[in-house]
Amino acid sequence: MMDEKTAYLYSQLYSYKALVRKTKGFISWALKNVKNPYIACSFGKDSSVMLHLCLECNKDIPVNFLCKIETDLIDDYTGVIKWWEEKFNASINRICYKGWLEGSNKTGIANNMPTDGFDSYFVGIREEESVGRRITLKKHGKFFKSSSGLIRISPMSEWTTRDIATYMLVNELPILKAYMREGFESRTTSNIPSKYPHESIARLKDSNIEAYNKLLKILPDAKYFT
Repeated sequence: MMDEKTAYLYSQLYSYKALVRKTKGFISWALKNVKNPYIACSFGKDSSVMLHLCLECNKDIPVNFLCKIETDLIDDYTGVIKWWEEKFNASINRICYKGWLEGSNKTGIANNMPTDGFDSYFVGIREEESVGRRITLKKHGKFFKSSSGLIRISPMSEWTTRDIATYMLVNELPILKAYMREGFESRTTSNIPSKYPHESIARLKDSNIEAYNKLLKILPDAKYFT
């Protein structure tokens, strides 16, 4: 886990400052080339940095947050969102939908994020995260118009985990508890993923037994994964 002193020293490097300037410039350019964008934000480390950079360019961009019935039990999303609302007066729209534990198979941004009236969206995906994301970003670039006509804007594509951690600490952005426990290298989700539910639910049970017990009350089938 990077500490504040290390983050400050790293933030003084020319390469880091150049990256921040380049990203801000790209966001400003993108905003001039779209009409009605929104920010797809999970309030994880990558989208939080992107959110801060975007709101500094235009504080009025709406923020869409996909959540499920278990979201506020998994981590301190309520506290983190409150910080953004109070600090930036951010317009955050919680879009709650049924998860797979509730019998739904309509998961992810494509199936649940409203697109009416929007022509584009910002998303905090990075090349470093996975082979799949590296391939799609290399193929389509940071400003990509899909067959649906919606433009995907990916300003964080070149950032490393070290860059992300530095920006969060130097700018004192709110950090989910999972990163404090497991470090910035960990991945967070605002829901219990269907692919690896055992790890997610076991982690919740170990870190917050009270939240785990509340989860079992609202989603009894979760007990089969611990």
